[in-house]
Amino acid sequence: MAILKKINLFSKLTLLFAVAMFFYGIICRIIPIYFFWESLYLSGIIFLMGIFFVLNYESKKRKSKAKSTTVLIIGKVLIVVNIGMFVLINIIFNNSDALKTIENHLKVNIELINEIGQINSIVALPIGTINTKRNNSGESGNATFTLLLKGEKEYKEMSFSAQKSIDTDWRIIDK
Repeated sequence: MAILKKINLFSKLTLLFAVAMFFYGIICRIIPIYFFWESLYLSGIIFLMGIFFVLNYESKKRKSKAKSTTVLIIGKVLIVVNIGMFVLINIIFNNSDALKTIENHLKVNIELINEIGQINSIVALPIGTINTKRNNSGESGNATFTLLLKGEKEYKEMSFSAQKSIDTDWRIIDK
């Protein structure tokens, strides 16, 4: 409890909001509530931002007392790098041809449409990999995505794998 007293109000609220988002993300899947399933994954980013605010506040306090802030600065840099990686991964995932192939397949998949309804939105979650190799003959690669599918009836998380060989386009190999 003594640690909580040292944290400023804005940082406390940010951390509390992140924890609330995390628990909501779990609860909305259990009940199920079909609203804002992304909260489970976004809570991690909000939590990192809360930790950044805590470190920033502590850094200002230490500077005013002429104390070392090196460890706090290193912590802040690591948090910024992590958030930057999250953003970069989302940009790469959302602009990949492999994801476009999977999305096109899902939008016409009759079994899936019967299960969750017409798909209104597909969200690429920050879980997965993309590996591509390029040489003189062309490009090949493998990709795995975890997607949040938002249908008219319900939401569903699913993982998909796609593969591309030098002489073919991306194709789904595993659901």
